[in-house]
Order: sequence, then structure tokens, then C-alpha cells
Amino acid sequence: MSLLEVKSLSLWYGENRVLYDVSFSLGRGEVLCIVGESGSGKSSILYSILGLLPDTAKIEGEILFEGRELTKMRESDRRRLRGKEIGMVFQEPSSYLDPLFTVGTQIAETYEGHFPEGRSESRDRAIEAMRRAGIPKAEEKFGMYPHQLSGGLKQRMCIAAAIVCEPKLLLADEPTTALDVSVQKRILNLFRKFRAEGRSVILVTHDFGVVAEVGDRVVVLKDGRVIEEGDVYGIFDSPREEYTRALLRAI
Repeated sequence: MSLLEVKSLSLWYGENRVLYDVSFSLGRGEVLCIVGESGSGKSSILYSILGLLPDTAKIEGEILFEGRELTKMRESDRRRLRGKEIGMVFQEPSSYLDPLFTVGTQIAETYEGHFPEGRSESRDRAIEAMRRAGIPKAEEKFGMYPHQLSGGLKQRMCIAAAIVCEPKLLLADEPTTALDVSVQKRILNLFRKFRAEGRSVILVTHDFGVVAEVGDRVVVLKDGRVIEEGDVYGIFDSPREEYTRALLRAI
């Protein structure tokens, strides 16, 4: 059985329809890349999975996570799922990290919210997650505030928060945007390690270069519709759609 199945997912923000019958599945230990231009609806798929849609949103279709239907799940059950079983790396770390608290405290609180084992245990788990996220001198960085960190370190802090509970599924929304090449490489290596542990990743990107680095399968999204889907080698070697070929030429 697939870890995640999205079936005929449609989404409206008020009167504006942004997704049209989107369907795909995700296996265990697999990296699925959702590719498309800005505004194609990529991020909306992730927010639909997590249930982070605004009150004005209307959703149809099914999202099955290990057989559990997420779109009809109670909010209290969703909160237990978020972070513990499904982690999320948001596109803009500065908007995710609270400037009033140290980054280590924020990561530790994510763990403590699901595993109330005490502050000492939560701190140790947070530092270990920071190390796994490739953060040097993690114990020193634990007590730093977001404004004291570079963009690349902020992004890795967000990844540490997303993996601290060791979720089965990691959702990553444009995690390498605006980062230099060396930092981008480190972050993509983290996703490879995550996959090697038998966990799954949905990576949203507009960059086929990133897809080539870490992807197993690709969903190509245009104007809220899936126009092409396949394994990475097939998409790169013989794309069916002109839109996909145009994205490939932009690498």
C-alpha cells in the first residue's frame, strides 16, 4: 500500500479554483517532486495534505495517508499528525521562525508537543535534529535567535524542526530557493539521507536541476492540473508535453 494517495483533489479559494482533479501516489522511501511555474498550485497541494487551508477554501476529493482520510479528519487529530507523522519545511523560513524565541527552543517545543518527556530530553532531541540537518556546532546554535543566522542556516533550522519527531513523510516547499549552490547541495543531501532511512519526501520546486539531484518520480503541474507524471529518467529522456520540455530547457 502507498504511504500517501491523492485522488481527484480539487481546491477553491473562494470563487477562484486553483486545483483540478489532481491525483498521484507516494511510496515509502520515495522522493516525489512536484514541478511547475509559480502559481501552478504546487504549494496548495502541500497545504491541503496538512490541512492548513484558509476558512474560505473548499476542497473535494480524497487524501489518504496510510489509509486514513485526511480531508475529513477532525482538527484535533490533524494536530497530532502534523509534526509527528508528517513534517513540513516551509518556503520562507523567516516567516516560520518566531523572532522572539531562540531557534533551539522552537525546535524542542515541536518535539515536546508530541512527546512530553521533559525539557532535557526535548533539548537533546532538538540538538540531534540540528546535527542531522547539517548545522555545525549545534549546541552553540541552539541558543541563537533567527536574526543571528544566515538564510541557509535558517532553512536548515526549519528542516530540523520538521524532522525532530522523525516523521514518515516530509513535505518541502521550495526549500532551496534563493540559497547559494553549496548550501543547496547540503540540503538536498539531507533529503537523500531521509529517503535512505525509509522515509518519504514530497518536494515542491520549479527547478528541474533539483529534480535531477534527488527525485525518484515527477508530477508536472500546470494551472492546477497534472499534465505529466512519470519516473525521473522517463521525464528527462522523453517528456510528452511541450510545457515539460520548456521547463527542462530552463535548467
